[in-house]
Amino acid sequence: MGLGDWLMASGDAKEANERTGKKVKLGDGVRMSWNNDIFANNPRMASNSDTDVVWVKNYQGHRPYLKGTKNGRLLFNDDYKPKVGEIYFSNEEQKVIDKIRGNYIVVEPNVKKIYAHTVNKAWHGWEELFKHDLPWIQLGDVTTEKKTTWVETPTFRNALQVLSKAKLFVGTDGGLHHAAAALGIPSVVIWTGFTSPRHLGYDTHRNIHDGSEPCGTYDGVCQHCLLKSKAISVEQVLDAINTEWHRTQR
Repeated sequence: MGLGDWLMASGDAKEANERTGKKVKLGDGVRMSWNNDIFANNPRMASNSDTDVVWVKNYQGHRPYLKGTKNGRLLFNDDYKPKVGEIYFSNEEQKVIDKIRGNYIVVEPNVKKIYAHTVNKAWHGWEELFKHDLPWIQLGDVTTEKKTTWVETPTFRNALQVLSKAKLFVGTDGGLHHAAAALGIPSVVIWTGFTSPRHLGYDTHRNIHDGSEPCGTYDGVCQHCLLKSKAISVEQVLDAINTEWHRTQR
């Protein structure tokens, strides 16, 4: 569970703030949870000392898109649909953004290796996809496994600044696809068998998925997810990218 979860929480915070007019604390009603990468500069979020607030129960260990776990699998909540989150840039960050030039597609071909289950989100066609001549840009720090043209972004906030000026985002389920939604960036999102756009996706994105139920296997490499990944062809992804890319060039 990572920054994507906090971005979804920012969408729930926005809804609660607009509904009640009160600033928001994420937590269990006693302890407040916070992630500075996501909530920095957000005027909807309460400080620790604020008391007249509305609590939103979306925090680490209590994510509303999950009902629980069973036999090494996540159980997804069919009643939850993520609301588009929010990202607020500081004046200094905006100055950096205003200087960014270019007509580019941000891609995220990697999945986090610190969690065993994230390999089940991976798509296996990136190498072939990158042979096609499009203005790909991959973001990350010096430890990033580089697979195409790379722009160094030492922090997630740095990555958000570059992403905010992209014409298109292409990747799998993860923090950057939630960030692209929050920033209003057109996106092509590739879903294997682990999760689904029904639970974690956005209708504003082009979601490549076969409509099947996600398995949510998190305790090891899943052959079901691998087969679902390999069933998504480079041609299928490239067609979606070209359609969205040409739309941005009008």
